[in-house]
Amino acid sequence: MCQEKVDLFSAISLSANTVARRVENIERNIKSQLKDKAGKFVCFSVALDESVDVSDTSQLLLFIRGINANFEITEEPASVHSMHGTTKGIDIFREVAEYVWNQKGLSWPN
Repeated sequence: MCQEKVDLFSAISLSANTVARRVENIERNIKSQLKDKAGKFVCFSVALDESVDVSDTSQLLLFIRGINANFEITEEPASVHSMHGTTKGIDIFREVAEYVWNQKGLSWPN
C-alpha cells in the first residue's frame, strides 16, 4: 500500500463505538432507500427462504422485488427475522405481513 494511503487510514477512528455507529447509520440509510423505492412500486413480490442456524433458531430471509411506473425493477434482500417457537405457515405469514404492511407501508389488494 502507498505510504500516503497508510497515513490517511491511520487518521480514521475505528473504535468499537465508532464502527457500530457507522454500521447503524449505513443500515438506516439502506432501509430508508428501500422504503422510498417500495413506496413507488406499482407491483411487487416477496420471496422467502427459511433455514435453521447453529443454535437451532429458525431464520426467515425476506427478499422483495418490485417495479415502478417507469418499469424500473428493484430487487433487494429486505430483512432477516429470527423466529422463535413454531414455524408454521401462519407464523411465517405473520412475519411477512408485519414486514410488508407495517415496515414498508405496502398494501396487498384483497
